[in-house]
Amino acid sequence: MDDHRPDTSVDRKEFLRRTGALGIAGATALGFPLLESRPAGAAPLLPPRDVIAAGGGATVKIGHIDSFSGVYAAAAASQQHGMEVGVAEAMKKNNRIKYEIVKGDDASVPATGSTETKRLISQDKVDIMTGGLSSAVGLAVSALCEESGVFFMAIGTHDTNITGPKANKVTFRQTCSNAMLANAVGPELLKHGKKWYFLVANYAFGTDAHDRFKKILLAHGGAEVGADLHPLGQTDYSSYLTKARNSDADVLVFCNYGPDCQNATKAAVQLGMNKKMQFGGILCGNDVAVGMPVDDLVGSIWGYVWGPESGGNAMQVYNALKPGVDEVDWRQYLGYMTARNVIDRLEHVGSTDTSKLIEAFENFHYDAFKKSGAYFRACDHQAIQQTYAGVIVDKSKRRSAKEYFTIGATVGGEYAAEACSNPDSTAASKIFASEKIPARDGYTTVSLK
Repeated sequence: MDDHRPDTSVDRKEFLRRTGALGIAGATALGFPLLESRPAGAAPLLPPRDVIAAGGGATVKIGHIDSFSGVYAAAAASQQHGMEVGVAEAMKKNNRIKYEIVKGDDASVPATGSTETKRLISQDKVDIMTGGLSSAVGLAVSALCEESGVFFMAIGTHDTNITGPKANKVTFRQTCSNAMLANAVGPELLKHGKKWYFLVANYAFGTDAHDRFKKILLAHGGAEVGADLHPLGQTDYSSYLTKARNSDADVLVFCNYGPDCQNATKAAVQLGMNKKMQFGGILCGNDVAVGMPVDDLVGSIWGYVWGPESGGNAMQVYNALKPGVDEVDWRQYLGYMTARNVIDRLEHVGSTDTSKLIEAFENFHYDAFKKSGAYFRACDHQAIQQTYAGVIVDKSKRRSAKEYFTIGATVGGEYAAEACSNPDSTAASKIFASEKIPARDGYTTVSLK
């Protein structure tokens, strides 16, 4: 007689994944017999596919794609450190569930990031995806996760389009967008003049930053004196900066990050431009400033995500991140917040189901360890939070030798991100309304209940 019951068999890898620390007795109780003792030819037992026995344990694999090599390696290491601290805290509170971080190195190359993301999803069977420094990589990972039906938390990618015209329903962003950063920094730079020269990294992050700053500049009656595009990883900036030095610009705006920002600021200082014009940029932190001529950049103004002076319970995070590192930076904070928020929502839902996670994250309010709370906005999946203009301070005012910034200006999250009726968020909402989340091929949802 034919058996028309659905195939519920699992291979050895999936068996080990689900049973984890349950051991032989626990596995048998779940319907995974280690020795067949029933009559020959009998139909196989039907094990529960998504259930971990109460009092047992579950393993959740968190994929982390980041630039562990290449131009952004130091920043990626910071984000990884923050995630590790957050995961360790979570498992200390609830040791019944194991959270495992599975890394993939994108080397700041979108094609490499896509390959590594596919590996993490199809081979390592991660339950969710996190990560991202390069915005170009982040956009590629977001698209793949949407195609695969995998939840993705973008940790540190700032291109506004990720929660705008190139949004995906499965993707949320933990950090501030370029639009938010520009809304914090732009007004501060305008105090120093309305003739700006831009140095722009020629990829998604840099060009978006330029667009956001230019919009603010022109809206306040300012003028773009010049703008030069440079490739990612550029080392010689003399031709660009000579043009800028010979202009009548009163503000030099860096729309780049990492070694690009380090090399560009060094070259600008060597040309004496810091004595002629105000310096500022879309983004900087301790992980980048450590390689910049900071003593010549005192008073320069940069997009800034978090610091120990952010207010609220900020020092709680600072003290958690400090052991084992030379300095605490906001990249570590972003990794920490990602781990906290993802694990909170996983345990709230009790499942790794993508649709349920999306629903749980939309309008989820959380402690951002800043003066004001934060939440993930349903219309675009952006984390709405206080955003800062950070200022490099004199060494006598630094918390420690390698902590270079203080917060010079603060804007509220709603002001920084603008209303959901803005063009970026409106575009994201339209995408969400049209997308359907596909079922993951060959994946079994993990229950955390």
